Amino acid sequence: MLGCLHAAQALGAASDGTTGRASISIQVRKADDYYLGRQDLANVSKGVSLLRDAVAANPQDYESWWRLSKFYNYWGRHAPGGEKVKLLRAGVEAGKKAVAVEPGRVEGHFWLGANYGLIAEEGGLLDGLRLIDTIRREMETVLKLDPDYEEASGLRTLGRICYRAPFFKGGDKHRSVQLLEDCLRRFPENSLTMLYLADSYQAVGRHQEARQMLEKILQLCPDPEYGPELADNQAGAREALAKNFRAGK
Repeated sequence: MLGCLHAAQALGAASDGTTGRASISIQVRKADDYYLGRQDLANVSKGVSLLRDAVAANPQDYESWWRLSKFYNYWGRHAPGGEKVKLLRAGVEAGKKAVAVEPGRVEGHFWLGANYGLIAEEGGLLDGLRLIDTIRREMETVLKLDPDYEEASGLRTLGRICYRAPFFKGGDKHRSVQLLEDCLRRFPENSLTMLYLADSYQAVGRHQEARQMLEKILQLCPDPEYGPELADNQAGAREALAKNFRAGK
């Protein structure tokens, strides 16, 4: 129902979002270092262990709680089916803790919504319908707190919801195009925005623009901060090109 919301919510890399704030702990810094090597899920697991130790010692440690939500999000997206929902639910609980500790900061709201998005996708139609308003509410909060967070991931997710949701839950393919084009104007090399926009173009009959967008994704240079996400999105672009633009089609 909300398929592919996971990608929209997967962009968080090593940035700790703490510029101008109190310094973060050694455990958090070590966890961030492990996250740089997140292609190997063993590194994500090690980072989670460090962060769990940190919140056990200090339950008010916001910096660790929101990272736990982010780490579980990445881990859940790449885990085998049996583990996926368990990890995502752990991400939701960590996100809730982060929001409870610092309701006025953006990171907890974003990763809470991100994990709900993946759970909605995994659960199918009914879970998607049940959670869509919650996901939308978290992303609207993200926009109020920091519209540029993770290259406008809040707005991008709202655009994706417009694409995936039924009309009676606010679905609107043309509105999706508008929101995603806005994202791309602000961050013109974001591969995930391009991937989503290609889907929305295809849905409203702008097929040539969809194809050009997918091809542009494949031409992007690797970004050291978002390398794993770019690789995932380029794989998605290849799949979409093969599916929708086969030779002679």
